[in-house]
Amino acid sequence: MPTQKTFSNNNVCIRLRITLLSGMGTDFEDDNIVRVIDMRAKHTLDQLHAMIFKIFDRDDEHMYEFTFGADRPYSSKAIRYGIPIDDGFSFPNETKVRDAAHTTLASLELKPGDVFYYLFDFGDDWWHRITVDSVDIRATPGRRYPVLVEKIGESPDQYFMDDVDE
Repeated sequence: MPTQKTFSNNNVCIRLRITLLSGMGTDFEDDNIVRVIDMRAKHTLDQLHAMIFKIFDRDDEHMYEFTFGADRPYSSKAIRYGIPIDDGFSFPNETKVRDAAHTTLASLELKPGDVFYYLFDFGDDWWHRITVDSVDIRATPGRRYPVLVEKIGESPDQYFMDDVDE
């Protein structure tokens, strides 16, 4: 007789608190622009990127990466996940980018209190801190995930110049 798992990657959600720290050369006050989301553990980092893009009202796609083990962009000490590009060129001591599309949240073995970072647009440097709030929320049957749980503050325009007449 098969045993039933209490939770599986299909019915467990991870709650993430995403705080916008900086972008377009501007630092934002801590906890003024925050989104809290629930995502299934089976979702990938690429799917997390898509959700962040949506909930922070972005409208122009750019490169992105998630960093673990470093609290600033472009750190050579970080474990990096994003869109791997094999162009035959790399910098000395550059860490290889792991594939976000093939990395699930479950595979990262996240724990409450863990912190990692998300960088969007490698020119305007939208830098976000992601804090793991919970890893054992039971998914609501019939609900589509990911889902926005809480929104604090308004997102700045992706390009501040959007308000200026040309």
